[in-house]
Order: sequence, then C-alpha cells, then structure tokens
Amino acid sequence: MKNFLGVGRNTDLPDDVRFLTSVTQLIRKRIDQGEVSEQSPAIFFLHPQPLDLSGSRETSQVWMLDNGLRGVSGRMWFVNKTASNGTAVHLDPDEDDEQLLQLAVNELEAGHVPAVVFDARTPTPETRYYPEGLANADNFRFIKVFGNLITLEEVFVVIDRLYEQQLCTPNVQQKAMALWEKADKHFTSSKAEDLIQGVLRAGLTGHFPGCDVKAEQPQASGRLDIEIEEASPFDRSQITRHVVLELKVLRDFGSTGASVSDRENDDWTRSGVEQAATYRDERGTRLAALCCFDMRVEYTGDSCFDNVRDLAARLSVELRSWHIFASSKAYRRAKVS
Repeated sequence: MKNFLGVGRNTDLPDDVRFLTSVTQLIRKRIDQGEVSEQSPAIFFLHPQPLDLSGSRETSQVWMLDNGLRGVSGRMWFVNKTASNGTAVHLDPDEDDEQLLQLAVNELEAGHVPAVVFDARTPTPETRYYPEGLANADNFRFIKVFGNLITLEEVFVVIDRLYEQQLCTPNVQQKAMALWEKADKHFTSSKAEDLIQGVLRAGLTGHFPGCDVKAEQPQASGRLDIEIEEASPFDRSQITRHVVLELKVLRDFGSTGASVSDRENDDWTRSGVEQAATYRDERGTRLAALCCFDMRVEYTGDSCFDNVRDLAARLSVELRSWHIFASSKAYRRAKVS
C-alpha cells in the first residue's frame, strides 16, 4: 500500500508536484477499478478554495476522493495538493471538448492553475498535465501513469533540464538553495549535495508521478542517494525498482576555502561507482548510475571519470557529469569553446 499513501507522502515537495503525483495515484486506482467512460474527461485543478458558482452548475463536495472508489469522469475536480478532498463540477455530456475548455478558462476562471486531464474515452486512457493551466493549452505533456520500464536516458533527459533551469549558474539557482559559499572564490556550500539531491528528487517525481522517488534510503552498506521505484497497480506488493542514482559533488575548495586535491576527487568518484553498484545489487534495482556535479574551477567535461571508466564498465554503472559554473561568464565561455 505504500505507493498509494496520501497526506504523508512527499510532504517536502512543492505543491504542484504533490498535486500531480496525488492525481496520478488516483488515476492509477481508477484504471485499476476498470474506469472506462463515454462521458467527458475528468479534469483536475489545483484549486482547493471553495467555488461560488451561484447555482449555474451542479456541484458536490467530496471527502476521501483519493481512495479511488468514486468514478471521476464527467466532472471538473477542484482539489487540494493531496487530491484527498475537493469540489466536483458536473459536466453536461453534450458539451464538446472545446466547450469544456471555455468553461474552465472563462466561466470558472481556472485557466491559470496546474491541471491534469484524464480521458477514459480513448482505447487506452490518456493523461495530460498542463503545468501552466488550460489557458496555455499548447503547453502540456503526456503522463506515463504506469506500465513501461524507465531507462537511464529518460532520467538523464530530466536531469539535463533541471541542470539548465536550476543548477548550472548562480543566476538560475534559487536564493534559498545557493550552491556556492563564495562563488567568486569557488568556495562550495557544505550543503551542495543535499541541495542538488532536493532539486533532482522534485524534478524526477514530477516527471515520473506514477513512481516513488526516494532519497536517503538506509541499508547495510550505507545510504543510497536517490532511487526510483514503482508499485504495480494490479498487485501493489509487486515493486519494480527502476534506477539507483549515486550523487557526488567534485570541488577544488570546501565551504571555508580548504583545498580539495585531485586525489580526493578521484577517490570520491571511485567510491561513487562502488556505492551505486552495491546499492543496486542489494536493492534488486534494474539500473545504476553515478551522477557527478563538477564545481571545480576548470571545465573538463567527462574527464572526471578517467580513473573509473574500466571499473564502471565492469560493474555496469552508467557515468554522467554536469559542470556547475560559478558565473554566467564562465558558463558562456564553456559553451562557445
């Protein structure tokens, strides 16, 4: 049952991520219950405030919506971030999809909040996520509710996006998660690993909302950084452990300015490969990767792995690195070189 937890699940993640994962878990339950419908789609909005529709539409207040026992199609659902309670706006079956869009954006004024559309009319039910709301109907992505094995390339595509949007330079890093103690001197924050882990966990959870993205899992050989696992919607005791990610930050200087030698960084990457392989084997996970975030002065690409390539190949651990720059100028210089 742990994959279907409600309020206590992912409490440290942003509200929009919690909304997406909670609605996805609800949809998994409805598909498991066999929800196939000729009615209008189910449209979920992150909008927990009460609605004042002045009697223009039939509505109902729903408690424990997240238990999955209630059909959801043919309604617009205004829910909280855990999709545990909400208001249902009943839809006219004669209204087409364009009319539903106008209803959401214009009449209900819900076009600018995150939305999930679940359509059970199609031969295979479809789920779409609109992060900016239905007013920007062209900005959506299909949600993989369940069923396919996750690849490391899919994971790396997500990390590439997160790197560009939130990690690569101080300009894109949020003030609350500054990775540099003193960027002009290349003094790295003592919390850099934890901060990067938080960004990755939130981003991967948002991209794979049918999965559970866990951090700091304790076991006999240590604590693994990130694991992506998925419970079967048909037998919840069956868990597919897709990916283990070991995260390492490479430095020239610590937070107080103490030098970090090349030998120490080499030892760090070797340890990362060994940890990734060990955690994968202990957990019975399909895939393992070492992800290095290189905060050293010189940009050297993937040469940080030169000392561990043979070891990683022997242990079947994928290697990938991202360089975190201390300034936008250094980032631009590396791009053009």
